[in-house]
Amino acid sequence: MRILIPVLNFGKSGGNRVLSKLADELIYLGHTVDFLSSGMSGPPYFPTKAGIKWVDDSGAIKNKHSKNQITKDSFFSIQDKLTKALKRFPKDSYDLIIANQSLTTLPIKKAGLLYKTVYYVQAYEPDLYCVMGGIKNRLLAYLSAKSYRMNLFTIVNAEPYFNYKRLKSSRVLYPGIDFNYFYPKVENRCSKDNKKIIIGTIGRPELFKGTRYVVEAFEKLKKKYPFIELHLAFTDPKDFKNCDGIFCFRPDGDEELGKFYRSLDYYICAGYVQLGTFHYPVVEAMSCGISVITTSYYPANETNAWVTIPQSADDIVKHFELAQNDPDLKEKKIKQALIDVKQFEWRQIGKKLNNYLKEFFNSKH
Repeated sequence: MRILIPVLNFGKSGGNRVLSKLADELIYLGHTVDFLSSGMSGPPYFPTKAGIKWVDDSGAIKNKHSKNQITKDSFFSIQDKLTKALKRFPKDSYDLIIANQSLTTLPIKKAGLLYKTVYYVQAYEPDLYCVMGGIKNRLLAYLSAKSYRMNLFTIVNAEPYFNYKRLKSSRVLYPGIDFNYFYPKVENRCSKDNKKIIIGTIGRPELFKGTRYVVEAFEKLKKKYPFIELHLAFTDPKDFKNCDGIFCFRPDGDEELGKFYRSLDYYICAGYVQLGTFHYPVVEAMSCGISVITTSYYPANETNAWVTIPQSADDIVKHFELAQNDPDLKEKKIKQALIDVKQFEWRQIGKKLNNYLKEFFNSKH
């Protein structure tokens, strides 16, 4: 099949990584895959074997990316460009379109192409816009919610989305993990009992990501464990320049991100929205053989992680101490986590998506 994936832009989020990897897996299975993006976006942060169609301000489609970018696209500009570009494609250019971010569905609808569209939902995005607040985000939340009323063939990336507010589906496709980058460290953890303790998290400015609770927990732990350090990935060092024991890192690419996880003794996640859904940092840390303390994101449970209540630095401290004082149980959970993450091998994920696409395509012919 010839498959088109319109995107708002190429970024560094886990959702962008998923699209790049899914495109590669579909190409491996014999399909032709192209992305469609505004020419104002930078190139993909996560490499892909897929082709890329770039759209200029007039909606014209180009095969080469212009590096002379002067201004940043607005949301409405991107919508207009994608709509014009989709209308320019001959109807038989692609057999199937994969919508992803909720706002990519609007240009597809305006171009009259919903009939050949599969919708892969990686988050219930109206919630995320609402949490961020402001008039613009309320508008985006409203537009985002419209995507779930289009009666598209919908695949979700976690079972809680089977029946979540306006979102309905019966098909799940978890994201995958590249075990070439996310694998366990070899050293014996028991030999580190007398050394410093390193806890870490992916630092994010959005309140619902919960970074503040990790920092609060660290400040409490620092009083009892003077040699403890908090390592934050993707965080501006200026925000913590006067904080003793807090260090900021900017891993560039999955190889460096895997090294970041393996440098930790504990990975802590304190997000508190859409609990029960798939969360990349939790799975990546598990894949690296790191003890995980987290709110209830999939696949964390009491057998493979230390599960905390949301929005509570004290509960993070409590579970850190439970883990620190029971090394045997900590190792048992780590070993179980390494078993539980095997389901996310990319080749398996690609085959499952391929089966869903065949189901959709055959239902139309």
